[in-house]
Amino acid sequence: MAPESSAESTTTLAALHHGDRALVLAIDHTHPQLVAKLAARGLVPGVEVGVLRGGDPLLLSVDDCRWALNRSDAECVRVDLVKRGRKRFFRLGRLLS
Repeated sequence: MAPESSAESTTTLAALHHGDRALVLAIDHTHPQLVAKLAARGLVPGVEVGVLRGGDPLLLSVDDCRWALNRSDAECVRVDLVKRGRKRFFRLGRLLS
């Protein structure tokens, strides 16, 4: 199931908070050293990332790895928030919403 996309959900990686998930759209190509550094860590357009801790530095989950990224670098990464459905929990055989 593909994530829903809208203009409102497009932001920078630096704007995300703990628990957010996002799809990387683009990295500012005016900083080639940063593009290479992020690519070496697997942070490339099309990859889904999770925020394990917000703030500075930002702690990210990329594939099966964790990476810290400072706020100034995170400002150069455009992402689209991934909308998650409502969580449902089962307890003693009953579905709780």
